Amino acid sequence: MLSLNKLLDNDAFVKRVQYLIITLFILLIAFDIYLAIDNTSDEDTISRILKNYTDNGYLLTFFWGALTANFFFTTKQPLLVSGTVGSIILVVIAFFIYWLSLGTMVKNLIGQTENDIRIAHGIYMIIGFLLAFLLWRQPK
Repeated sequence: MLSLNKLLDNDAFVKRVQYLIITLFILLIAFDIYLAIDNTSDEDTISRILKNYTDNGYLLTFFWGALTANFFFTTKQPLLVSGTVGSIILVVIAFFIYWLSLGTMVKNLIGQTENDIRIAHGIYMIIGFLLAFLLWRQPK
């Protein structure tokens, strides 16, 4: 059995794990879409459950976008700031999203229908992704 360090240095193993995680993510999205389309599910989609059990679901989608950029888009180039400073910037922005209730403001600005709320979540995911892509990616 290979030691953990050798296993993590093995590019083929790392690629397999990345593909597995991406596949699971795609299946999760497909299942969520299926539940949204299915009329018998009483709106029990994964997105709806997360939204109902969090005060500010937009903060979760912000971090989901940031984690996606961090884990799946590694870089060999130096980042604009160090990883620690990038992490602090992301947490400060997340604090402002929560403290100023920016998620609710965006939802009210865009609209109250279900599709509008999904667009607002998408906006926060894209913002988190872009910030993490610029400030907080893993080195390759």
